[in-house]
Amino acid sequence: MRTSNVNQPATNNYSRKAKITGAVLLSSFCLVGMTSCENEDDEPIVDTISQQDKNFALSSSAFVNAQISLGELALANGEDDSILEYSRALVDDNMLSKAELEGIVEGKDVELSAGINADMQAKYDELVALSGVAFDKAFIRIQIEVLDDYKSMFENEIDNGENFTIKGYADKTLNQVKDHKAEAIKVKAEVDLENL
Repeated sequence: MRTSNVNQPATNNYSRKAKITGAVLLSSFCLVGMTSCENEDDEPIVDTISQQDKNFALSSSAFVNAQISLGELALANGEDDSILEYSRALVDDNMLSKAELEGIVEGKDVELSAGINADMQAKYDELVALSGVAFDKAFIRIQIEVLDDYKSMFENEIDNGENFTIKGYADKTLNQVKDHKAEAIKVKAEVDLENL
């Protein structure tokens, strides 16, 4: 019993020293962790806009404007119910995208397009002379091509852009482009079947 009485205070003393040392080490790690967190938080949240981001915003706004114009034309000249339904969704979704992009760049040195680019204008001009079944077939074919061609614009911004908000917009809009293309493929199949 004496041996245990002699060793017990030494064990308690050792335990207390170990606890104090552990607490000091834990505090040190927490301080280092907090300091590194501050640095990590400061760096990614910089809201600068690179030339890549500006170019994307300009091109993306022209694309969205074109999608709205093509959708409105389809609502006026289309015949098939599936074309009209698709076009309504196309206009509504792209109006929301346009408003979102305008909100993102508001107050920043970023130019947005007020119109559509020459390539999209040529497609619009091709469609404007058509109506009925001829319009429906040409519209949905062009829509699939356009969505396929412009997908890379959004992917490029996701991969190479610097502004986290604009990159987030690109990612969200890319998903919308993919959804519109998948729906356009279904609509094309319906239009082709109905007009055999």
